[in-house]
Amino acid sequence: MARPDTLDEDPSLNRSRFGHTPALWLLLPLLIGCAIDTTYRPAMSALLCGATTSVLGFWIFNKKAVAGIFFILIAGISIGAAWHQAKLFPQTKIEPARNYAELSIALSHVTAQQDEAAWSGNGVVTDKGNFFRRRIALSGKGVSPTDGGEYKIGGWVSAVPDQPTGFDAWIASQGCTLKLSGAKILGTLEAPSAFAAWCQQSQKRLEAWLRVLPWEDPDGGSLLAATLLGRTALLPPEAKVNFAATGTLHLFAISGLHIAGMAAALLWLIKKLRLPEKPLGVFILILLWFYVQVTGASPSSLRAWIMAVFIWAGQVSERRTPILQSLSLAGAVTLIFQPEAYNDPGFQLSYLAVLGIICAGAPAAEILSGPSLEEQLTPKKSLSWATRWYGKIRRLLISGLCISAAATIAGTPLTLIYFQSASWAGVFANLILVPLSEVPLVLGMASLSLCAWDGFLPIAKWINGLAAFTLDAMAVLVKLFTVVPHLVYQTEVHAEGSGQLCVAMLIGCFLFQADSKSVVKLLGVPALIVVSWIIIFLT
Repeated sequence: MARPDTLDEDPSLNRSRFGHTPALWLLLPLLIGCAIDTTYRPAMSALLCGATTSVLGFWIFNKKAVAGIFFILIAGISIGAAWHQAKLFPQTKIEPARNYAELSIALSHVTAQQDEAAWSGNGVVTDKGNFFRRRIALSGKGVSPTDGGEYKIGGWVSAVPDQPTGFDAWIASQGCTLKLSGAKILGTLEAPSAFAAWCQQSQKRLEAWLRVLPWEDPDGGSLLAATLLGRTALLPPEAKVNFAATGTLHLFAISGLHIAGMAAALLWLIKKLRLPEKPLGVFILILLWFYVQVTGASPSSLRAWIMAVFIWAGQVSERRTPILQSLSLAGAVTLIFQPEAYNDPGFQLSYLAVLGIICAGAPAAEILSGPSLEEQLTPKKSLSWATRWYGKIRRLLISGLCISAAATIAGTPLTLIYFQSASWAGVFANLILVPLSEVPLVLGMASLSLCAWDGFLPIAKWINGLAAFTLDAMAVLVKLFTVVPHLVYQTEVHAEGSGQLCVAMLIGCFLFQADSKSVVKLLGVPALIVVSWIIIFLT
C-alpha cells in the first residue's frame, strides 16, 4: 500500500489514504467490540482472555504483516467489547416488587418541557439492593431538577419491556431497564456542581430572551429557542409533527450545522477585524464548548465540537486533516470516554449520516457539479452575469441534493429500527431548509451577542423577529411538504439483527467505494443495499 506524500494537498478519498488514517483503525475495532457486546453479551473473562491471547499472538507474529494485523484487530475488538460491558449499566430483566418506590437517584440528564410544566430524563439508582446501578428513565411534573445532582425521588416504578417499541425502545437504547413516572423530588442528597447549575440557569435565560420578539408570535419564539438551544421539546406541537414527518427534525439538534456555522461566522469576523487568529481560535473553541454544555452536550454536538478541534488544530499546524480522520478521531474519543454511547440512537444516526456525506454525498456532488471542459476553457470575464449565477445555483442545488440523498440513505435503516418510520421527502425538504436554516442560526447568534448590553436590546429584539419570521416561513414550507402522498414509510423490523447487518454493509460500502468516480456507484449501491433490506426483511 503506497504511502501518500505528506505534502500532497489532494483531499480526495482513496484506499491508500484509508490505510494511513490511524483513527479509523482505532474506531472500527471499538465499534465492532461494542456491537458484539450489545448483541451477544459474552462473558467478561472470555473477552479478557481473548485480548490477552491476541496480544501474545501479536508479539509472537509481529514480523508477519497479515498475522500481526489479525491479532491486533482481535485484541482491539475484545478490549472494546470488555470496556463497553464494564461501563454499561446492568441489562438483565428485573421486575419491581411494588409499584410505588422512593429511590436515591443520581441524575445524568434532564430535559424540561415547554413552560417548565413537566420534565423527563434519566439517572442511575444509587440505593444498595436489587436496583443498584440500574439506569432509570424518569418523567415528572413541575420545575426540573439539575443534572449531576443526587436526589431522593418518589414515583411509580415499572420495567422496560423485553421487546420495547416506540418511546420504550428509545429509553432502552439509553441503557434504561426501569421507568419511574409521576416523579416527585422528595429531597436533595448531593447538590449538583456549580457548573451544572450555571448551565441550567444559562439555558433558561437564553430561552427567555430568544422568545422576546417585536410582535406577538409565541410559535416563532419557540422555533427560535428550539433552533439555538437544540431542544425539540420547545417546538409547537404541529410544527414538531410536520418536521418529524418530513425528516427535517434534525435541524433542531445541535450538530455540525450549528457548530460549523457559528465557527465560520466568528472566524470571518476575526479575519475582517484583522485580529490574531491562533489565540482567538482557541477562545472560539472554548466558547463553543460552553455552548455545547449549556445546550445539553448531545452526541451530535460533542461530535461536531471534537471534529472542529481536530480540523482547527490541523490548520494551525499547517497540515490538512482529512475530514474522515477528524470524524474517526471524534468517534474514537467518544467511545473511549463513553463506550455506552454506542447504543444511543443520536450517536449512531449522527456518525453514520456524516460518514455517508463524506464518502458518498460530497464526492458525488464534486463529480456532478464540477465545471465541464468548455467551462474550464472559457474565461470567467467573458461569461454573462446570468450565466455565472446559473452555474452557481446549479452547483449549489446539485451539491445539496447529493449530500441530502447520502444522509437520507445512511439514516434510513436506523430511523426504521428506532422509530418504525422514514420520510422520503427529506431528500428534497433538506435541499431547501438546510441552507435556509443558517439564516436564523446566524441571526440568533448575533442577537445573543448583543443582548448583554442594554443599549443594543431594541436591535437584538428586531434581530430575533427576523430570525423567527424566517423560521415561520420554514414551518410553512414543511407543512406544504406534508401534503405529498406516501410521504412517510412506516413498518416494523421483525428480523432481529437484520438492521444492524444493513448498517454494517452500508459502512463497508461507503468506505470501500469512496474513491469511485461513478455517481451511480457512490449513491446507487448504498441505496440498493437499503432497498434490498426493506424488500427482504420488512415487506
